[in-house]
Amino acid sequence: MSTESTDKKLKTKGGASLSAPPSVDHLAELVSKAQRGEADAFQSLYKIYCKKISNYLFRMTGSREESEDLAQDTFIQAYKKLSSLREPLKFQSWLFRIAQNNVFQKYRGRQPVIESIDEEAMTEWSELQQLTTPQMEPEAEVLSVELEAVIAGAITQLPEKYRTVFVLSAIQKISYQEISEIVNRSVASVKSDIHRARIVVRDKVKEYLGD
Repeated sequence: MSTESTDKKLKTKGGASLSAPPSVDHLAELVSKAQRGEADAFQSLYKIYCKKISNYLFRMTGSREESEDLAQDTFIQAYKKLSSLREPLKFQSWLFRIAQNNVFQKYRGRQPVIESIDEEAMTEWSELQQLTTPQMEPEAEVLSVELEAVIAGAITQLPEKYRTVFVLSAIQKISYQEISEIVNRSVASVKSDIHRARIVVRDKVKEYLGD
């Protein structure tokens, strides 16, 4: 399958649904088939991981449009480089690493600007509530749009190395071990940076709440 045809097949912005994570055997089979040039296998990998990669890139860039463009670039690069992946079961961390590098190259030396919070982001910000405001009363636990914007802004203002691991952990729910593989740092370093990022985000929320 040519790169051009791959690009056309992958241009389903906003149309790919979030698929369940594949089993270990199924993932290994899909990656192996894709490495042999089977287009349907790579398309299946795209459907499984497109939403996760797009959401990660949105949290890193603050822009739906730019995150979609970067996601397309990520999968096209993955298709081109797939033969270099030696461990099929590391496909997810390898893919996130490509996405991370794309963000760093695009935003080197400048800070992303957060867009207004859209409906798709509401659930994810709500899941961050226990992390950032654990002492709130039950009736106050539904985050307002303003508070969601505070959290979003706090995340985009984090230094890159904090923002990356925080988003991978708090939003993408990726393990410390896998995050360490994605960012090429020790697990101890990853845990430390996630802890620091949580403190920064939590302090922004407390400041907003007047606590």
